[in-house]
Amino acid sequence: MQTTASRIAHLSDVHMLDPRPSRSRAGFSMRVRFLSLGRPLDAQNRKRKLERALAAARRSGAGHVVISGDLTEIGEREEFEAFAETLHESKIDPDSVVLVPGNHDAYTSMGAWKAALEGPLAAFARGAADEPGKVVERGDVCFVPMDVTRAQPVTRSAGELTTTAAEAVERRLADPYFAKRTVCLVQHHPPFSHQSGAWQWIDGLAGGARLMALLARLPNLHALHGHLHYVVDKIVELGRTRIFGAPAIVDDDDAMPRVRLYDVIAGRLEAAGLVGG
Repeated sequence: MQTTASRIAHLSDVHMLDPRPSRSRAGFSMRVRFLSLGRPLDAQNRKRKLERALAAARRSGAGHVVISGDLTEIGEREEFEAFAETLHESKIDPDSVVLVPGNHDAYTSMGAWKAALEGPLAAFARGAADEPGKVVERGDVCFVPMDVTRAQPVTRSAGELTTTAAEAVERRLADPYFAKRTVCLVQHHPPFSHQSGAWQWIDGLAGGARLMALLARLPNLHALHGHLHYVVDKIVELGRTRIFGAPAIVDDDDAMPRVRLYDVIAGRLEAAGLVGG
């Protein structure tokens, strides 16, 4: 299918496993077992799910592929290597890919994401979250990939937009140049809060209110996220839908991937359905 520069394919929550887990008899660690509770510890099956989703994204003709975090189960190098290998095998142009980490990608170490970008994911680093305020210009769309991970135990799944990161994004997007562009924030956690304060502390995005305020101020700004594992379409204030969440690849049916599509129409991001099969 012909590539369409104004189409975006959005995947999320892959939760790749190490294909060769701990060489001891115990196999996967207790932390991995805890995080995968309710899901089979089948590394090859998770790889196949990502393969099918990437193939669906290619067939859609999307000119941009966004993967919004939780690329791995626990952030081990071997998991990042398996993810990178699958991404390379897809033959998707690395310069069309936007990557951000999720909370699962930081459970092993807060330095795991940086190490992955310098190692197995080096070919995709240009479109990946690294320094705060980074903007990735891709034709008619500007992406702002953000790392909102934080140090925490596996019993907590929160994210954090630090003051430094928020100020960097606000300064960058204050440039009048971006007022006439379609701009997409990409982060793992949704910018809006859970209704429960306790659950917000455990699972929500600290500092998300600043992103919501930024979305309210900038009508050409959109947010793409994962984390919730289901489709999200959220209206910003009394305007139009500008916050979009993708379903989890790890939860896909074995034969039917779910990849969200969006089209850029007159500077706006419009949902274009789910593609699979």
